[in-house]
Amino acid sequence: MSPEITKEFAQRFRSLATEFSEHDLQEFLQSATVVEVPAGRKLIKARMPVDSIYLTLSGALEILVEINGVTRKVDDVGPGEWLGEVSVLSGDPRASASVSTATPTRVLRLKHQALEEMMSKDGELSILILQHLVLMMADKLVNLKSQLSEMVKAKRTADGSPAVNPEPTDDKADYWPVCNLADSSGNLTSFLSTLPGIENFSPTDINILTKSVKVTLYPARHMFTYQGQRGDSVYLVVDGAVLMRSVNPLANTVSEKILNIGEWFALPSLTSDLTEFETVSAPKPVFVASITRDDFNRMFDESRAVSRFFLYMLVNELARKVQVLHATMRGG
Repeated sequence: MSPEITKEFAQRFRSLATEFSEHDLQEFLQSATVVEVPAGRKLIKARMPVDSIYLTLSGALEILVEINGVTRKVDDVGPGEWLGEVSVLSGDPRASASVSTATPTRVLRLKHQALEEMMSKDGELSILILQHLVLMMADKLVNLKSQLSEMVKAKRTADGSPAVNPEPTDDKADYWPVCNLADSSGNLTSFLSTLPGIENFSPTDINILTKSVKVTLYPARHMFTYQGQRGDSVYLVVDGAVLMRSVNPLANTVSEKILNIGEWFALPSLTSDLTEFETVSAPKPVFVASITRDDFNRMFDESRAVSRFFLYMLVNELARKVQVLHATMRGG
């Protein structure tokens, strides 16, 4: 990348660029291309697949959403801001909004595949990118939650609708997956080594992870998280199952999901600014592993492989939450 673009990127994206070494900065920029877009063009179209992240160098853009058949501008974007990262990271490539150029605009285009390759590599670059994306997603979620809260207050004032109870009932206990108490106290290292993303860990990294994990047999009706309250641990189902319950406060509806062996939950607890998005409980006894945020921070300093694994899961989970909140606020 030319010295002029390098300098411009460092000015526009100072918080990211100052963290990079000179080598990492050049690797990041060499993976991107400069795109010039005239005014009045759609850079991203709603409900269409997005295969790139865009970093705005110059110009002004508008974020447009369609609500009840009417297109409305909901935000402005300028130099130093990212676009398309939610669609790329969430696993659902379809854009939740359109992005149109209000003036001639120059962006750095970073293809999804190139970003994935950088995030999957060993080294400091992947960690720095993931950390930056986690902070971006968390900030988006804090703002969206605040907006949603105001919308809920206005709705309750207007129609007097009561809130839905976020706690589950006991009607699932009769057919719930059974936790095999005799087999669930086996070798934790062997169990962790079978999980996607961990199977290629070195023995040293596996040992670091295992030492930070606490496995507990939780009784029926135990509550792991409460929607809207702050958590301090991330969890993994070792045997049995748990129930994840989420309330849509605008529609006053409830969605439920069963999490089985090998599934993680409460990943937003690894951040210090977010409250839980779901209430998670145990209809029947269940073996669950937990890692506190403090232990995660310690592992972060001990193992790049472990920290990259959790940051990657976390940034994808936060991106999915951003999409869910966008849909909730649009009534989707």
